[in-house]
Amino acid sequence: NRQLNKQVRYYKERIELFRRKANSLFHRDGANLSEVDHSDISKLIEECESNICEQFEEGSFKRIFFEQQLKYNSLRDKHGMRWHPTIIRWCLYIKSRSAKAYEGIRAFLPLPSSRTLYDYTHFTETAVGFQNKVIEQMCKHAKNKNLYSSEHGKYVGLLQDEVKIKSDLVYNKHTGELVGYVNLNNVSNELQSLEESINEGSSQIAKYLLVLMVRGISSDFKYILASFATSGITADFLYPILWEATEVIEVVAELKLLFICCDGASPNRRFFEMHDFNNKTVYKTRNPFDVDRYIYFISDPPHLLKTARNCFSNSQAHFHSRNMWNKNTYIIRLYQNDCEEPRYRLCPKLKLAHIELTPFSRMNVSLAAQVMSNTVSLALSHRFGEEVSATCELLNYVNKWFDIMNTKNLFEANRKLNPNLAAFTSGLDDRLIWLQRNFLQYFENWKAKVDQRPGNYSQLEKSKMQLSHQTIKGFKITTMSTIECVKFLIQIGTPFILTSHFNQDPLEQMFSHLRHKGGANDNPTVHEALHTIIICEQSVPRH
Repeated sequence: NRQLNKQVRYYKERIELFRRKANSLFHRDGANLSEVDHSDISKLIEECESNICEQFEEGSFKRIFFEQQLKYNSLRDKHGMRWHPTIIRWCLYIKSRSAKAYEGIRAFLPLPSSRTLYDYTHFTETAVGFQNKVIEQMCKHAKNKNLYSSEHGKYVGLLQDEVKIKSDLVYNKHTGELVGYVNLNNVSNELQSLEESINEGSSQIAKYLLVLMVRGISSDFKYILASFATSGITADFLYPILWEATEVIEVVAELKLLFICCDGASPNRRFFEMHDFNNKTVYKTRNPFDVDRYIYFISDPPHLLKTARNCFSNSQAHFHSRNMWNKNTYIIRLYQNDCEEPRYRLCPKLKLAHIELTPFSRMNVSLAAQVMSNTVSLALSHRFGEEVSATCELLNYVNKWFDIMNTKNLFEANRKLNPNLAAFTSGLDDRLIWLQRNFLQYFENWKAKVDQRPGNYSQLEKSKMQLSHQTIKGFKITTMSTIECVKFLIQIGTPFILTSHFNQDPLEQMFSHLRHKGGANDNPTVHEALHTIIICEQSVPRH
């Protein structure tokens, strides 16, 4: 904390220094235009209008911006200005990132007022549940993204997760309601009321906000479909919400839902299991709105990477909750050896943050990816030899699996010289065969070796010799779903598939922005969170 406070003071001093320097430059080099000069410059701009328009394409942002500035300057009554929708979205985007930055730009350029932007952001009501106006806007956004122009473009995924909010009630003066109580869809609200009446309890104040996001698979389409105030969702309440969302996507928006992605929380795992009672690994279910198609379940790959790393780190270290042959103590010894020989470090990226895990660092995907990597595997093999063969095998398998599940663009594989990061263009890709035959079989072989291990071990002790059963099941569900999704999309004519579109990164980014907008208050109320989400959706850049 002392070091952070020191950095804050340093940056405040730097900001103040730049502010004083900017003011001095304005006073020294700035010039006030007279009315005559202002008129001359305005005429010059009008005369050059045709030349400037030739430089920019019709409908481009630069041309629209220039034309809007000319239109504003030509008006006698500035209040009568009607701004172009592109300018409105651009201004909303800037204001959603920083209100002060927007006001600073307005000091130099004519732009819509804060009141004008407020009217646009409050076009839809800040309320929980499925809103007709939100669904209508989502359909328009999908049309602008050309999702309906091709068969593969219609396929989307549904992301869902909860974000922690402040338990507080806020009075909504527009509706006269107290916002902050637990509020789910109609079926879940009835179940909640029945449960409260049976237990003779009062209405609960929400602790979390459940957010549903629709994400395109072969496009960059992203849109928040609905939000629900919860006290901690359970599978019983999650089931009707997600299937109502499916109905909205399939019937109202006329899109096609291919998968549902979520993290490995117990309510989500229970939701998967509610679709089959044969004690199998449930990774898909029939689409009730089109029985010829399946809806696949995906456990978020970055979350699985973190849970695998956490199991690995707790093997004979930290919490000592695991007793695997793949020992985290080797990583600690490797780091200590590198510290003793700093000039010849085998893993220069390996820092103390990778070794001394905190509750915050356990949630960091980058730290987990850097530990479960080929670099660390090669360093361990070089330093300790055959002794660490089982550990290196685990790291290699998880590293390759995450690379395959995290392809982001068409050029990353060539740039990083890593073929595992290439986009999928064929259903016969060798990586799909590796996932099916090698990766899934790896966990089966591991379990067989544990069962055959000499000694009198209980089932609990044997389970601690592997990754947690929740993590292994998540790996299986995600892998089998991804294999079938890729093959299906290739079959219907998708040019290429980026597997990063199967994770919930956009939703996590939304949550990060939601916390950031509160400044020091990174724990917003239901009302504040819904308001921020609406502003973000209205400011989504459209092309």
